[in-house]
Amino acid sequence: MLILRLLQRSALLIALTLTAVTPASAQPVTVKFPKGASGTTIHGTITGRQGIDYRIGVAAGQTMSVQLDSSNPSNYFNITAPGASEALYNSSISGNGTSFVVPSSGNYIISVYLMRNAARRNEKANFTLTLYVEGKAAAQTQRPAAAPPPNPTPSKLAANQMPRFCAGEAAAKYSVRPQDITTNMAFRSGDNYVVQGSFDGQGGSTFFNCFFDLDGSFRTLN
Repeated sequence: MLILRLLQRSALLIALTLTAVTPASAQPVTVKFPKGASGTTIHGTITGRQGIDYRIGVAAGQTMSVQLDSSNPSNYFNITAPGASEALYNSSISGNGTSFVVPSSGNYIISVYLMRNAARRNEKANFTLTLYVEGKAAAQTQRPAAAPPPNPTPSKLAANQMPRFCAGEAAAKYSVRPQDITTNMAFRSGDNYVVQGSFDGQGGSTFFNCFFDLDGSFRTLN
């Protein structure tokens, strides 16, 4: 009888171990820029339900830029403001690159993760996260800047960043996931850079163009 009870207790402990859920991420990793630099590039790897949270301290009025490049198309990031319960920016909706004016001072969390379908398949993602923080903090007597829109317009984008940003704009406008959108390389046409894109839907293919000023500022999508 004693042996049976011990076996039952062991089986229960094993079952609890097998059903335990591993946290998506450990303690946030504090981001520190090299001396004299306004940005840094982080290389990392996640697998399955793993995730990595990066903590970065910024001040209201500064401009923060985040760009994620990954080997896995299901790899995205969220940005969460200090004390907030919901993400300020969700790259699975708006694209894996953004730049915005920081609305309030404090530690922001950038969470890098795999979408649920990829996580269930225990897929792997090798990623590069590029962060920049520029500009002076707003004066304490000033009101915090307004919260950025879902896909804020950057002040400048390099030509190789325009296709990804265009996909984010199109995803928000047409309610399509960014990974379902195809965009071509940016090319110069007169006083603009143009990115051509498309996606397939129930009614057939939809084509669109994104226009950028020569300084890299997003102009319009049509």
